[in-house]
Amino acid sequence: MDDQHVGDQHAGRTDADLEALLRDLEAGDLELLDPPEGTWEGIEAAVADADSPDAADAAEPGGAESDTGTVVPLAPRRRPARWVVLGVAAAVVVAAAVVPSVLLTRDDPAAVVASASLAYDAQNFDALGATARAGADLVADGDEHRVVLVDAALPAPEAGADLEVWLIRPDASGNVADLVSLGVVDPADPADLDVPAGYDPSAYFVVDISVEPRDGDAGHSGRSILRGPLEDV
Repeated sequence: MDDQHVGDQHAGRTDADLEALLRDLEAGDLELLDPPEGTWEGIEAAVADADSPDAADAAEPGGAESDTGTVVPLAPRRRPARWVVLGVAAAVVVAAAVVPSVLLTRDDPAAVVASASLAYDAQNFDALGATARAGADLVADGDEHRVVLVDAALPAPEAGADLEVWLIRPDASGNVADLVSLGVVDPADPADLDVPAGYDPSAYFVVDISVEPRDGDAGHSGRSILRGPLEDV
């Protein structure tokens, strides 16, 4: 049968003919084709390259002063390890036959990625912190993060004041370069606190709890009671 004859036959087929052909397909006709040799090895190599640690972390610029209030400088602490979010490129396989496309998804549950043990500094912190105790977990849920106070025993502040939780970004010398409020907490039942969008917890990694008077000033009062750095778990 010559090519012209085949072309004429295909040109003469109707929709009904095509539907009949589709009904005659068996399960084996829809079997997925194996990807070309070396595809998975290439993906694994790309992931391994992305997972390699940086040669060195760049130091934060020092000497910056927060415009949100006066805060006691941070004591030198061990810098926590940074976690890396990996992006993996999709591999596209071009086959000679038309095969169904398969989308693989993974729904990872929220997970604790870092924890902090908050401590009281008798020389620099508010005396209310002497009776306080708390830890903090950083929970990652997709692209969002939240701080959860754990094993907390927090004293109630004086009338007209609240306890407020902050994340601090220290400079290379351990001083406060910047900070952001996560919100007010109930000492008897501290709730989860969302990390605002745009604040990277790998840079804002020091958790601080302070006493904040209800005086209309949104800045830090300088009356910290507990503080500690988040470290990878």
